[in-house]
Amino acid sequence: MKRRYLAGTLSVIALIASSAWTSANAVTFTPPTNNGSPSQATGGASRGSMFTPAAGNGAPRQATGGASRGNLFTPTVGKGAPQQASGGASRVGTYYLNPSTVSATEPAALIALLPENFYGTTVSERPTILVYLPASNAQEAVFSLKDEAGNIQHQMKIPVAGKTGIIAIKLPANAPALTVGKNYQWFLALKLDGQLSPSTPYVDGWVQRIQPSAELATAMQGQDALKRATALGKNGVWYDCVATLAAVYTAQPSNATLGKEWEELLSSVSLKQIVTANLLASTN
Repeated sequence: MKRRYLAGTLSVIALIASSAWTSANAVTFTPPTNNGSPSQATGGASRGSMFTPAAGNGAPRQATGGASRGNLFTPTVGKGAPQQASGGASRVGTYYLNPSTVSATEPAALIALLPENFYGTTVSERPTILVYLPASNAQEAVFSLKDEAGNIQHQMKIPVAGKTGIIAIKLPANAPALTVGKNYQWFLALKLDGQLSPSTPYVDGWVQRIQPSAELATAMQGQDALKRATALGKNGVWYDCVATLAAVYTAQPSNATLGKEWEELLSSVSLKQIVTANLLASTN
């Protein structure tokens, strides 16, 4: 894998010169300004039994490959990520580990739990975002959310010392509510050796808040979490679908039915390599 950098040479120089990079303990993480949604994202159709892309709100207009199909998650088609954004986000952030610490069974990279077009929808004002954390020496990570114009909407520190597995990042009450119909890009960067640097490993993705249909809004009031996840998946609401299923599976790790649904959901978006990863407590 080629190493991914936070920005091009000129952007890196500007960031290092700014206050965001002057301290080894700096909390601020400024997401790259030239890493927008994909204008020519590639990747084939994702298939599975929970998430099905729903018609009307899907991947970027020029993305290749087909829509996801299945019984649990149905990706939406039509309202994609920003068409004019430059560069491209990625749900996998390249991260090189010391060979002696690499596990033969665990990925050595940050991975966003997203479909292959690294884009998804939510009906929540403040959604939960799931990311796989590889083993590292990082004590904390920095999470940032910016709007389509590149303005940072929220930023926070996340403790990650000794954590390896899938972490649920819940936007807190003090974060601004997402506006319906607007696209937002989020970033998670690991502070290796206690600092951010031009080679800091990070991962990012896109999210858009949508208005739920009356049918979905009613289904979301149900007490059965698996049924709620299924309803969200059928309506193409990725972030809430995966977060709901992850939460109930975390509470019932020995439930074979939930385990099967979890495996099928991640496999449907080509994330089978992290199916057995630990599900960590949510962070907000």
